[in-house]
Amino acid sequence: MAQIRKAHQTHSLVKTASTDKSRTGSVLRAALGRCGITHRVCVGVERGFLATTLEAAPRVFITAHNYSGRTGYDLPQTGHIGFTAVVTTDAGTSVVWDGPDAGLPPVQDAESCARSIAAYLDLSPFFCPSCQDYGYVEIFHPSTDALVGHRPCEDELCVRWGERRAAHVATARARREAEEAAHECVDDLCCPPF
Repeated sequence: MAQIRKAHQTHSLVKTASTDKSRTGSVLRAALGRCGITHRVCVGVERGFLATTLEAAPRVFITAHNYSGRTGYDLPQTGHIGFTAVVTTDAGTSVVWDGPDAGLPPVQDAESCARSIAAYLDLSPFFCPSCQDYGYVEIFHPSTDALVGHRPCEDELCVRWGERRAAHVATARARREAEEAAHECVDDLCCPPF
């Protein structure tokens, strides 16, 4: 009598279709892991999102969008429009990454989303492999290898990161200036110089 053996199956509690490599959940979770961002699958009202789980940091909620109008973090990569990462605090909702606006393929979109979240949470800076974060690419003479000039970095992720960083700095500056303008000193030792 031949013994029938059942294939051993493992079930993951992460609710990501890990057996299908062509799903957005797989690439997103891998990108978040490379950036050191811990996360969880949301259930209940927030179902369909991934949320960051870092201590003393605001929750960043991430979801994917596709052309059929579906949303959720774990969708087929075919028809992928982009990931969206948002933070909602008492002050309001801000967008950390807007993948549909970027128009990147799923893997690049996941990497950019994870880097943007890491930068937002002050985990790690964005690093551009083309210009090594100088903003300019060095141009060398083809026969002597002598440095002959520079050109602005044209790496798509670097350009977009620079635009977001400039917008973030401008927003932070405007908020700081508004707080300083609204501040009223209570005594002589409230604000420098003393």
